[in-house]
Amino acid sequence: MLSNRFLLILSTLLISFIIGCGTDDSKRMTDGKYSLYTMNKDLSNSILTTNNLDSGNLTISKDGIGIPTQQFDRSIIVKDSHFYFLRAGKFRKYAIEPKGLKEIAQLAILDQHIEHINWPSRDTLLLFTSDNKTNSRLWIYKINVNDFKIDQQQEIKLPSPSADFKILSIGFGTIHRQRLLIAYAFNKVINETDFTTIDTMYVATLDKTTLQLENIQKDTRSSYPGGVNTVQSYSFHDENGNFYFMSCPGIALGNIPSKSTAIFRIDSNSTRINPRYFFNLTAKTHNHAYGMWYLGNSQAIIRSERKDRYTDFSDHHSTYQFEYYVVDLITQTTTKLNLPFDKGTRKESVLVENGKAYLTIDDAKDQHQVWVYDIKSGEITVGLQLDQATDFIVRIDRLN
Repeated sequence: MLSNRFLLILSTLLISFIIGCGTDDSKRMTDGKYSLYTMNKDLSNSILTTNNLDSGNLTISKDGIGIPTQQFDRSIIVKDSHFYFLRAGKFRKYAIEPKGLKEIAQLAILDQHIEHINWPSRDTLLLFTSDNKTNSRLWIYKINVNDFKIDQQQEIKLPSPSADFKILSIGFGTIHRQRLLIAYAFNKVINETDFTTIDTMYVATLDKTTLQLENIQKDTRSSYPGGVNTVQSYSFHDENGNFYFMSCPGIALGNIPSKSTAIFRIDSNSTRINPRYFFNLTAKTHNHAYGMWYLGNSQAIIRSERKDRYTDFSDHHSTYQFEYYVVDLITQTTTKLNLPFDKGTRKESVLVENGKAYLTIDDAKDQHQVWVYDIKSGEITVGLQLDQATDFIVRIDRLN
């Protein structure tokens, strides 16, 4: 979401656990139903919890729980009032307290970074990781999050089709028809600041128990399926068991913009990508998109860039350019929501529950708000608001 230069600045700063002076930390809420993760103008990070997204005001100084960048970043896993993060060779489990995060368990997972996660059950987490040395090897870890132990770990060998494209990117990993499906693409470095992606996406089918590879299918209609879902969502199952996923060839992910951003479907009675289904979002919006969230009843929200509002990747994250569309997966139509332009290249900015979609937007008026979209009526209202110490709301999650 941020430029490499800005990320370097963030990673070298020492951030205090306590934001603001004279505030009683014990009064900060830690047991709300929802959490928001923010990057702030003073370069600090915060977690705020709340029971109400439909209205109200929160401030970083009084309500934010400070999170040092050395401990945590936006690519967190939130589940049942706990936070999970892979750092310094340890997969760590945290509880949130008024003064910060308290580490309560850890597992050794050396020289790896998370590419994707999946929850087969409430107590079981699948981590799809790649090695930090070559970025070309895939591992799967099956973790019992209650006992906090690794029940299964295995390397999955996915052959690269080209000597030039060796870097592996995992787009999704999901259980479908009692099989484990893993989508991926291969990338190559062009220079110190640029890369691109091969013009084909792949889906591997594995036995979900033994993790043995059964077959690999490929599709050339787009590239770079999905993305790191600890940062942003790109796929889901609908009520009928059909699995949908987005391809992301735009400059912020696949960086092969000649391909279209599109939605694909794997039908409920198959493990193959449906060759007749191709929802070409770029043809509809004339732009690329990143992020997709399911609303129910064959509708979803996507987050689309505006190529006429940014120069290149250097200002992609800071320009107010992102629009939100409701898409109909059956009729393959799009409807733009009447919302301010948002900033931030990749954000987990949509939460759907109880007939509403909650969208976090950081707009050009320096307002940082949760917008409430009533799915049935189409009405849009302003909900919870954060103060102007906020720079980006980069995550919104159901906490418990």
